[in-house]
Amino acid sequence: MLRWEVAHSDLLDASAAGLLCSANPNLNLSGGVGGAFSLRFGGAMQSFLHEYLRSNGLRHIEPGNAVVAPSCGSPFAAVAHAVAIDAFYDTTTDLVLRTYDSAIRVLADRGCSTIAAACLGCGYGRMSDADFAVVAEELFTRSYPGVERVTLMTTNAHLFEAIRKIAADAGA
Repeated sequence: MLRWEVAHSDLLDASAAGLLCSANPNLNLSGGVGGAFSLRFGGAMQSFLHEYLRSNGLRHIEPGNAVVAPSCGSPFAAVAHAVAIDAFYDTTTDLVLRTYDSAIRVLADRGCSTIAAACLGCGYGRMSDADFAVVAEELFTRSYPGVERVTLMTTNAHLFEAIRKIAADAGA
């Protein structure tokens, strides 16, 4: 049975097999979690992502999809770069939910039974805390084969409180 958790903490400090982080369609680790990842673990992830695009003949990743990468020097077994925004950083609750589905499944396929996940669409993306609460409420009803725990993590205190309450109400 999947256990959902919520944490007010730095995503990169999480203890989990898989990391689910937000990504822009060009897979540039220029800010947010991606930028922090590069600062902490070096440039190997950025090189991997750009090579992924080149080798697949792509200029960008379509929103709703996730690219899974190796650890690239991090403590995570696999890292899913989830694109939940368009080129203008706009998103919807449906797009964010589709992106979580995609990213969690690719991490599960890599054997990640525990996942630390960013609150997609809430950083540079334009999703409101109220809209993300709708996403969280739906997520807490879902189950993914092979996944035992997903921890939604944010450093935004208001967002943390909103989704913590929803988790408590849902018994997550």
